[in-house]
Amino acid sequence: MEETFEANTRDDHVKEWMVEFIAVVNDTTNQHLSVLYGTDKEDVQRALLHELKRIYTDTDRIDVTIVRLEECESVEGPIFEGLFIP
Repeated sequence: MEETFEANTRDDHVKEWMVEFIAVVNDTTNQHLSVLYGTDKEDVQRALLHELKRIYTDTDRIDVTIVRLEECESVEGPIFEGLFIP
């Protein structure tokens, strides 16, 4: 019997990532928490760069410190089921 081989063994689907970062712009410190989408950490870093360019359009220099970068875990079923209080 012949073995089958999957040509694409990488997990290429887009995931949700939570990114907490500090941006220093013109001596002003701004703390951000964003949800970005990407297949891996490098893809999320590119998405973060695009977001920084969109937020801070009028500046030449942005110093960024990433505090937390983690994949969001999906929850099966309704998230708020049974939590409704009238």
